[in-house]
Order: sequence, then structure tokens, then C-alpha cells
Amino acid sequence: MQLLNYLPVALTTLGLTASASPLRRADSPALTWHVSNFTTGCSPAACTYTFNIYGVATANTPGFNATCTGNSNNTALTACGGNPQVQSRIQPATYPEWNIRVEHAWTLPGDMEFYAYGETNVTSPTPRFTIPVTEEYGVA
Repeated sequence: MQLLNYLPVALTTLGLTASASPLRRADSPALTWHVSNFTTGCSPAACTYTFNIYGVATANTPGFNATCTGNSNNTALTACGGNPQVQSRIQPATYPEWNIRVEHAWTLPGDMEFYAYGETNVTSPTPRFTIPVTEEYGVA
């Protein structure tokens, strides 16, 4: 019964319930992640990337800060350093554009799991940008 008491609060905060209005969702600072120091470098074998990402904490969403690195050969999400709850991947789009996808996963007491995904396209020497959360869900 305790789990059922917390689940509506957590889902409402994330904008996961049908009753969450678009205005409430748009106003949540947890739904925009901030990227800095984005760099890429390419060789004939692959392109590599590095960036820092920061997510704001709210009442039901933990904040995070991580450094993500990887290469374009890996199409799966890869754990970011500094925070095992954050994963990323980058894929080349039409030159010089990159598609960046990030996942933030966390748990709450009672074995409740939550996931948020963000994705954006960015042009290669853009060092700072934001990633909007485009998908979120929870499992209880």
C-alpha cells in the first residue's frame, strides 16, 4: 500500500500521468538537461565524443552531473563517468550534425524505477546546448 501512495506523486512530477498538463511539464526544470564542453574528433575508424551533462534536481527527480565519452561505432547507450545512472550515445547525422541521446535512470524506495530520455541534434563545434527530455516512464 505504501508504494501506491508514492507512485502518483512521482509520476505527476515527471509528467507521466494523463492528468499532467503540458504547462506543468514545460515548467519542470528537470526536463531540460544542460550540456557543456561538447567536443568531437574523427579518424578513419570512428568519431569520438566528450561532453559534460547536468540535470537539475526536483522534489521527485534526483539531479545529476556526469562526463560522457564514447565513439560513433557504439550504437548502444554507454555509461557516463561520474554517475552510473546516466548513459549516452552519439550518432552522426548529416555532416556536421550529430544526434545525441542520453538516459537518466533512478530508483526510489519500494523498488520504483524511473527513466528519462533526452535527444537532440547538434552541430559539431557547438560547445554548449540543452537536451530536452523527450520520453519518460516509471516501473513500480
